[in-house]
Amino acid sequence: MGGSYGIGVGRSVQTIIETHYDDKGIVWPPQVAPYQVHLLALPVNDEAVRVKAEALVGELQTRGIEVLYDDRDESAGVKFADADLIGIPLRVTVSKRNLKENAAELKLRSGSDSEMVPLDNAAERIASLVSSWPR
Repeated sequence: MGGSYGIGVGRSVQTIIETHYDDKGIVWPPQVAPYQVHLLALPVNDEAVRVKAEALVGELQTRGIEVLYDDRDESAGVKFADADLIGIPLRVTVSKRNLKENAAELKLRSGSDSEMVPLDNAAERIASLVSSWPR
C-alpha cells in the first residue's frame, strides 16, 4: 500500500499564515495575497464617499489591480480591525474626512505609517506601489 505525502493548497496557505502574521491578524505577502488592495469606504452611506470609492475601485480594476471593496455599513473601527485581520497588503481608505482634502489614505499592512494621496492621482500611486512588489 502506498501513501500520498503531497503538500496541497491547504497546507501551503496554513504555512503562509503561520509565518506571516502579527497580533492583529494575517500579513499576506504580496506574491500570494488573495487581493492586492483592500478599499474601505467610510461611511458607505455617505453618497459622496460611496461615489468616489466606487470610482477608485473601477479605476484600479481597469489597471488590473485586484481589489477587495468593503462597502459594509459598519463603523470605522470594525472595518479597520477586519482589514488588519484579513491582512491584504495595501489598505486604501476613502472617507468623509479625507474627501475634505480630496485625498485617499494608503497604508501598507506590513507597516505603521500611512500616506495621503490626492484622489486624482490615487489609482496611479496605488498601481505604482503594487507594481514595485516582488512577484
